[in-house]
Amino acid sequence: MDVILLTLTVLAGCLMPVQPAINALVAQGINSAYLAAFFSFVVGTLALGLVCVTLRQPWPDTRILAALPWWCWTAGTIGAFFVTMTIVSIPRLGAMAVMALLIAGQMIMSLVMDHYGWLGLPQHSISPLRVLGAVLLLLGVFLIRRF
Repeated sequence: MDVILLTLTVLAGCLMPVQPAINALVAQGINSAYLAAFFSFVVGTLALGLVCVTLRQPWPDTRILAALPWWCWTAGTIGAFFVTMTIVSIPRLGAMAVMALLIAGQMIMSLVMDHYGWLGLPQHSISPLRVLGAVLLLLGVFLIRRF
């Protein structure tokens, strides 16, 4: 199972620069990054709906949904921001720079989230080597953009 999970995760990573490039082409064709993001989410929602129906996923009780903290519902907005920013930035900055910036941002926020144990994550204190790793990623972004 771990091999399949690792392989699919690498595949998801490989597709990260592909999705915004395709979405940017759609945005160019319809002259709107926001509509391109919207259509991307519509297609994704339909695909996930099909997966849920195929796997016979039971619909959660409304009480369970209502009991979730309000901020759990911000994930969709975060996803919309992410997708829209990649659509806008990838034609201007290139796939490698955008992915490097995204990874750098992920590393910075991950350091903070791990340090404080936010959102139920296990707590891992910030260490000099963890910070060095994030700094090296930021240096990589600089080198990618510069050369």
